[in-house]
Amino acid sequence: MAAKGSHRASNGRRATGGDHTTDKNRTTGGNRTTDGRRRSGEHRYAGAHRHSSDSRAYSHGGHVSRRSARAAVRQARTQRLAALAVVVACALAALTLVIAPFAAPTLMRGRDTTTGTGSPNPPTVTHATLERTAAPELSPGGIVIGVNGSPTTIMLKGEEYVEGGAHAIDPDDGVLTAAIQTSGTVDADTAGDYTVTYSVRNSKGNLATATRTVRVVDSMETQNGGIPVLMYHYVYDDATPPADLNNNYIAASALEQQLRYLTDNGFYYPSWHEVRAFIDGTHSLPKRSVVLTFDDGEPGFMSVGGALLARYQVPATSFIIANDGNAPQRMKDYATPYLEYQSHSYAMHQAGGNVGHGGRISAMTKQEIIDDLKQSAAVTGALDALAYPFGDTTPDAIEAVREAGVLCAFTTQYGWANIGDDPMVLDRVRIQGTGSLETFIGAIQ
Repeated sequence: MAAKGSHRASNGRRATGGDHTTDKNRTTGGNRTTDGRRRSGEHRYAGAHRHSSDSRAYSHGGHVSRRSARAAVRQARTQRLAALAVVVACALAALTLVIAPFAAPTLMRGRDTTTGTGSPNPPTVTHATLERTAAPELSPGGIVIGVNGSPTTIMLKGEEYVEGGAHAIDPDDGVLTAAIQTSGTVDADTAGDYTVTYSVRNSKGNLATATRTVRVVDSMETQNGGIPVLMYHYVYDDATPPADLNNNYIAASALEQQLRYLTDNGFYYPSWHEVRAFIDGTHSLPKRSVVLTFDDGEPGFMSVGGALLARYQVPATSFIIANDGNAPQRMKDYATPYLEYQSHSYAMHQAGGNVGHGGRISAMTKQEIIDDLKQSAAVTGALDALAYPFGDTTPDAIEAVREAGVLCAFTTQYGWANIGDDPMVLDRVRIQGTGSLETFIGAIQ
């Protein structure tokens, strides 16, 4: 008779409560005598287990125990439950296939199905209403924004990067230049291309951006001695010349010839910050650098000339007489990314002085001039450059302009702006409407 409650596996491990485990090829329910020797009737397990039809007894080489029978019953119950679980799982899977087409539209509503890399996104929950203000759409919303100077800044490796800035204007809000945010980094000691981004929002929350490529080069042909800053005034359509046509006017066809020449020959257009650094002798400019300026903000230039600048993508500056009641609206109506607005004073473009051409600047105190320039900047949104009204200056005027923070100020004296000149009293090259293309080319080389 087997030792009661003392079943051991053939490897010597105890089988608890008479239930058995297997040692691969041996049964663990094998009975032993009290001295540990195997009974003669015991045998190795060779797949001889058989369930009776009612699962009440567990046959093991002819030996049947009540404990083994109870174990067999529990095992049979477990098998039945496992089979039932499989049936339920299959039924649920089939049900899912039936209802999925109807549930999918609800899950997919408002979902972007792929990310930027093409990976699927998980479905998102949508709400009928949200207790918050929706984020504004990232659209320009009518904002015109452009970089100052050439959209690709070229600089010599090892020199300090000079940030040129940008300008922006909105049809409702007006000038937004002061609100522009600048981001990006430039490693001036490593040749390569870098990106600077300018961003601005209007009062509606619309966003507009512009980008500048900064190209750091190991070497380049440089501008020597000085730079031609061109002075234009008025532009007219060839089909409708003004009644008082004079040398201050240039026909659209003549201006287009000049712009085409500049474009075809790869001229570079530095920002006012670059011009100032060049004049100070601290920054190199690429060979064939030039600056275009148009005085007064005259309607013909704004409409006809501005469109030509945009067509040829040539950056230029319009010097605005800021107390002109129509100037703010005109600036908005004819804005382009290629036209920035700078100061031709607020209310100094009128007679009243006794110096030069008789402009009133010579009759004003230094503080009055500073205050005038501040008013001008409120209209144009910038005070990087100034064209003296009528080209007139005085010592007080020069110091006032310097204290106001102007980078470059120009008279009407003919000539290039040269390295080492006083940046508050710079010359310009007047472009006359009667001049030929050859005359123009000679003036900028």
